[in-house]
Amino acid sequence: MPCTPEAVDVLKKANVLIAPAIAAGAGGVVAGELELNHECNLLNWSPEDFESKLQEAMKQIYQRALKAASDFGYQKESPEALVHGAVISAFLTIAQAMSDQGCV
Repeated sequence: MPCTPEAVDVLKKANVLIAPAIAAGAGGVVAGELELNHECNLLNWSPEDFESKLQEAMKQIYQRALKAASDFGYQKESPEALVHGAVISAFLTIAQAMSDQGCV
C-alpha cells in the first residue's frame, strides 16, 4: 500500500528503502496474467512454478527500477531510488511503445 507523505518522511529519516507502489501494482498485474494463462489452459503450472515466475518478474521490475534510477543520477542507497527509478522506467517503456507504434 502507498505510504502517506508523513510515513515517507519517517522512512527516509530512518534510511529505509521505499518500495514503489507502482511496482507492487505491477506484481498484481503479473500475477493476474499468470492466473489467466493458467485458467484458460494456455499454460499449466504448479504452484511452485507460478511463484517462481512471479518472483522472476518482480526481480526484473526491481532491476529495471534500480538501473533507471542509477542512469538518471539517483544513488541506489537512497531510500527513494526505487520510487524514482520505477516511475522513470515506466515512462521510458511507455514512450518507447508509443514511438514503436508511430504515435510520436
